[in-house]
Amino acid sequence: MSGRSFLLTLGLAAGILVAFNLLVRHFARNSVPRQLLRQIDAARGITHLAVGNSLIFSDFDPSVFEASMAPAPVVAFNAGLGASGTVEQLMILQRALHDASTVKVVIYGFFDFQLTDVPSATLTDFFGNRAAAFYLDPGLALRSYQMSPSDRLAFDLLRHVPMVVERAGIWANVERMRREMGEVGMPPAGTNRFGRVADFALLEARSPADFASQCTQAQNAGLSKPVLEMIADAHARGAQVVIVEMPMHPYHQSHFYALGAWDKYREHLRKLVEAQHATYLNAADWIEQANEFADHLHLAPSGAKDFSARLAVKIREMDLR
Repeated sequence: MSGRSFLLTLGLAAGILVAFNLLVRHFARNSVPRQLLRQIDAARGITHLAVGNSLIFSDFDPSVFEASMAPAPVVAFNAGLGASGTVEQLMILQRALHDASTVKVVIYGFFDFQLTDVPSATLTDFFGNRAAAFYLDPGLALRSYQMSPSDRLAFDLLRHVPMVVERAGIWANVERMRREMGEVGMPPAGTNRFGRVADFALLEARSPADFASQCTQAQNAGLSKPVLEMIADAHARGAQVVIVEMPMHPYHQSHFYALGAWDKYREHLRKLVEAQHATYLNAADWIEQANEFADHLHLAPSGAKDFSARLAVKIREMDLR
């Protein structure tokens, strides 16, 4: 191949790569995190802001919360982002508080060891909704996540490449097709709006003994830096903070939260939260019926209505409004 032909081939390949990246960026404009950001930017007069992962997204019903707070003039907003970590949640909170001096209460929902887990990541972890770290506040991501030097460098370079940042959108259809082919001739797997129900059981501990061991290990841990920053940022804007231990399925309650090790860890968390002048609210056992859950972690719509109404009543009782 002559030098000219090589350059033409190289130029053509580069052009295709650039065009593909532009196409990916175009279709990614409606990704879940970007839709949430547009909703936050368009919202006005938010008074009660709920932040967290998919538990907040599924469990907090703003309209029910507002109705249950009546006649107080309340504007509730659900800023939950599924499959997000505390660092991405901090970014979302900062975005919502940027021009939202009306926020009076920040409601942060968690489960298990989310408050004390140290945020660490490899480049492959920034996938799906967690890819928001690439474009929401990459500087904060680099400052907050424990990463190897090579992953840190790759993150800083590749955040400018849409086909890396939005690769989850590309692979989503491939994964869907793979699962459909794998289920040929098999009974259909139970699903909900978040995916296969069975997948969420994988997020639970392997056994009560393993969970108790994790509780013991975490009893000397402090609140993670992103959680501390969320509380500090909310307080700086004049908002009060309620840290909510989210409702858990009866299975999770009986197998894990009924353990004495969890009681000790919970008390440890309460002291840590209250030391930051925030309120700790245990709502883990508020929803007792299994049929009000969509899976072992997320509430069904009926359960979300019950939880949101009770949360509003509790916040009114605490005069957090």
